[in-house]
Amino acid sequence: MEFEICLEPSGVRFTADAHQNIVAAAKEHGIPIKHGCASGSCGDCKGTILDGDSEQGPFMPLLLSPTERAANMAILCKLYPRSPMRLRAEIVQKTLWTAQVTQLAPLAWNVMELRVQPEHPYPYQTGQYARIGVPGQPEQWRSYSVATPPTAQGELVFHIRELPGGAFSQWLFQNARIGDTLQLGSPQGEFFLRQESPLDLLCIAAGTGLAPIEAILQESFDLGWKRPIHLFYGAKKREDFYHSEKLAGWSRHYPHLQVTPTLSDMTDAGWTGARRLLPTVASHGPWKDHEIYLCGSPGMIEAAIDLLLSHGTPHEQIHFDAFSPNG
Repeated sequence: MEFEICLEPSGVRFTADAHQNIVAAAKEHGIPIKHGCASGSCGDCKGTILDGDSEQGPFMPLLLSPTERAANMAILCKLYPRSPMRLRAEIVQKTLWTAQVTQLAPLAWNVMELRVQPEHPYPYQTGQYARIGVPGQPEQWRSYSVATPPTAQGELVFHIRELPGGAFSQWLFQNARIGDTLQLGSPQGEFFLRQESPLDLLCIAAGTGLAPIEAILQESFDLGWKRPIHLFYGAKKREDFYHSEKLAGWSRHYPHLQVTPTLSDMTDAGWTGARRLLPTVASHGPWKDHEIYLCGSPGMIEAAIDLLLSHGTPHEQIHFDAFSPNG
């Protein structure tokens, strides 16, 4: 059964059946509803139910605060209509930036640093992510966090992991060349440094989740912050680590920064450092008096949130960017 969906304040209307979430149905009708991951992990598709019945599917903890839940807000990529509905939801302008590839540099055996120069200034906040069009596939877009704060030169830096069958990452690793052009969509995300907070910082990154964490750390250095920062950086195998020398250099130059790399591979007998990311974080806690930034897979983020809440950390102090591998 199909139901009519009306988006306010734009007045845009489309139909969705009971098995389609609102974001998927809008995209099917060519409506540029604001969204990010489309998997219930980022919260960019947050909207408000004004009228009608629906079923809210599961999504990442803390995407909706108790106040937002009371105000009838919902995660639209996990919201399924059960009647005609009116929703308050943002329609994004189809603004595009053309950017030229300026550098391709391997960071690890399966991670590439991609640097691009947009033709016009790209207006992002430190920690946000960009939507990048897959070359040759105009309807395919991928989301990657920018790994540096905005600079006067305007260059954007991304850390991209190669995924088998991933449309963008396979193009990047196999076919990309200096001078190639890419299309960028508008910057998105609420993962940014809370400059008004007086608390010490805890940062937890897994894999290429290091990218926006590095950007946030660099911004804190540029601001002259001296409050303690502890970064826990997790990898499965030793060869998965990257930027180890950069992080070590930062910790020498900025004594208030402590970096703890952790390894998940229990068979690596030569590793003398910490093992397993979240147990190591727990052993250094509690963290209830910290502003906390998390970036990694949805599974890691959910487990980290459970851990931190169990330590009495207020949910308002936990900020995260969960990414589902999309390549």
